[in-house]
Amino acid sequence: MKDMDTFRTGLLGRLVRLGLASAAALTLASIIDSHGSARFRSPHILTEPSAWFLHALMLIVFVLIVGAVSAAVLGDRVARRVQVASIVAIAGTVVVAGALGYSRYQSVWGFPLADLVWYFDVFVLAAEFTTFILAAVLGTPGCEIGVWPELISHARQEKAGQTEGLACIVGLHMIDRWEAQRRRRDQQTVQTRPPA
Repeated sequence: MKDMDTFRTGLLGRLVRLGLASAAALTLASIIDSHGSARFRSPHILTEPSAWFLHALMLIVFVLIVGAVSAAVLGDRVARRVQVASIVAIAGTVVVAGALGYSRYQSVWGFPLADLVWYFDVFVLAAEFTTFILAAVLGTPGCEIGVWPELISHARQEKAGQTEGLACIVGLHMIDRWEAQRRRRDQQTVQTRPPA
């Protein structure tokens, strides 16, 4: 989409990104309290579908961020390998933490696995909050994750590529496309209007 290369999001796109930043902040606030990760150690958390949804969503977002950043730094071909390596590393960490918990406390879920999951969720939610805020302020089009490659490319004085497709699971690219088409129509209308 050529017009997206120079297009910055409009008011609607920025407001949606701020709304999503608020949702990330509220979710983050719901899992952070004075007990920290200790609340996640309760086996009861394993029966909550909302907790499983959060963990799965944070895993997907993390892998997408890893892919976007590694593509900007190392290139698209290497980025896929880095994403696969990040999934393998997470799976290995879960297995080791579960085994340590079982050998020490006779329970897979608890310390240290529950704590690792809590810290992971907090880290990714904080990254998403930051990403949405930066995307709104900078007017970065497309997926909010595209902020990281844009900042990396800017620091390298290069042109950032688009982060689209699966990475844009929220659908922000559709809002941006609509705003770009609307802006283009408005500009054409102004150009074809006869002088007064």
